[in-house]
Amino acid sequence: MVTCPSEITAISMADGYARITGKPQAVIVHVDVGTQALGQGVHNASIGRAPVFIFAGLCPYTESGELTGSRTEYMHWLQEAPDQKAIVRQYCRYTGEIRSGLNAKQTVARALQFSTSAPKGPVYVASAREVLAEEITPHSLTQDEWVPIGPGALPEDAVSEISQALVHAERPLIITGYSGRDRRTPEQLVTLADLIPGLRVHDTGGSDVCFPFSHRASQGFRLSSDEITRDADVILLLDVDVPWIPSRNAPPKTTRIYHVDIDPLNQQISVSFFPAHGRWRSDSYTVLNQLLSYIKQDSILSTTLQASKYADRGNKLAETHKARLQEIAKTPQLGDEEPLNGHNIGCLLKQCLPESTTFTIEAVTCGQILSDQLQPSRPGSWINCGSTGIGWSNGAALGIKMALDDMQEKKDALPNLVCHVVGDGSFMCAAPSSALWVASKYKIPILTVVLNNGGWKAPRNSTELVYPKGLNKGATDDELNISFKPSPNYALLAQAAAGSDSANNQDNHRAGGDWMRGVRVKTVKEFRTELKNAVTRVQKNGQGMLIDALIE
Repeated sequence: MVTCPSEITAISMADGYARITGKPQAVIVHVDVGTQALGQGVHNASIGRAPVFIFAGLCPYTESGELTGSRTEYMHWLQEAPDQKAIVRQYCRYTGEIRSGLNAKQTVARALQFSTSAPKGPVYVASAREVLAEEITPHSLTQDEWVPIGPGALPEDAVSEISQALVHAERPLIITGYSGRDRRTPEQLVTLADLIPGLRVHDTGGSDVCFPFSHRASQGFRLSSDEITRDADVILLLDVDVPWIPSRNAPPKTTRIYHVDIDPLNQQISVSFFPAHGRWRSDSYTVLNQLLSYIKQDSILSTTLQASKYADRGNKLAETHKARLQEIAKTPQLGDEEPLNGHNIGCLLKQCLPESTTFTIEAVTCGQILSDQLQPSRPGSWINCGSTGIGWSNGAALGIKMALDDMQEKKDALPNLVCHVVGDGSFMCAAPSSALWVASKYKIPILTVVLNNGGWKAPRNSTELVYPKGLNKGATDDELNISFKPSPNYALLAQAAAGSDSANNQDNHRAGGDWMRGVRVKTVKEFRTELKNAVTRVQKNGQGMLIDALIE
């Protein structure tokens, strides 16, 4: 049990842990008000496909002592919502109520089946105090009778059609977003890209490393806005919600499109009109195995792939990829006194932190820049929210760290280093002091880097897309009401939330406040120095650290 002073911390931690392990984590909240306080975390778990089990009490339904658990306090008359489950129903895979202790276990088991069956997501169960106080004869369930739905495969004709289309295409493209949640899938995608030279892979940034940045076929992470879609003649959509932006970079009308997904109709998204000539509810890993087996075993396709044009396409992709990496490498300005920005911060994170680092990223306007500089290639090394409820990462990074430590196979190896990179706007949006306190109390050491640019920058970009020549072009951040200036000192906030008392060093030591260190940096030299300190402090000594990076 982990005590969280804020419900958003609790559900975000459960979300982060579940994304690493695939196993549902439980969150317990207080009736309707606790349910409401879960806020954007329910949206994040739903869109991000994270299995989370939420349990909430209901107000007692008797008021005069008729049953054990009857109303005993003033608030019991005030916290009874007409339909408490409705608060979260539209985001949950299942909502239920335990109405008798006799089937409490069955209700929980059914909820967990929904939570862990694709598409995974949050479930919500509630119960009144009289039921929870009910005395019953102990019993157990046979757990292997309550398993989730197993993975689905493509029918044979679909395997043939997609394989033929990808091999014979001139400009084939795979667009993905969530397939990397299964850590086996990126390797299968690499094998497919090597088997069909010239095949390109675009990661829309769904939430995980779906394809290694280092591979020649990688088109990087571009939040569905990459121009690569404009010339594709065959596209395979693989576990992706938003493959392109129809008003900005839609593929040609002649493009042949196939969609394989655990939720190919995006059932919880009412407006989703992306076309496809074939659509199947299937498991990505299973499908990729099917495609690879078919292409390798089909003598005609194997012979076709030996043609020189395929090797030429592969070489051209390699040259383009190399040139792209060279351009990325030129961007960061790394002189000691250079001011910080997304480019040199990403570059320094890659240079100074171990290759085994897991990055938890919530940096809306810097996300694509950070991806270019960090160039994530190891499955599981980059995890972002995949949805839009900002503030997710404050708790998620803690859950991710806990999960990685629980799963660590070599107990004598150095602990996993989790680096939480978050914009100041996102950091402020989800009870940062609660997450910092939980980290300190339960000794969950992570490195947090706050990209402090003094406010929200995404709304300015969004406005410009609609009004490219509007008044927003010359408006200040204050005029747009997106400024956080004067900026909070997040370094001091971290130390205060962890129990530090700067006025009394002895009390500080006794309270464990020295477990958390907060620093504020402005230049490349300062940031590089503190990152090197962080490796020792966080990874080796198991202590927390927050770097408040002031960026331009």
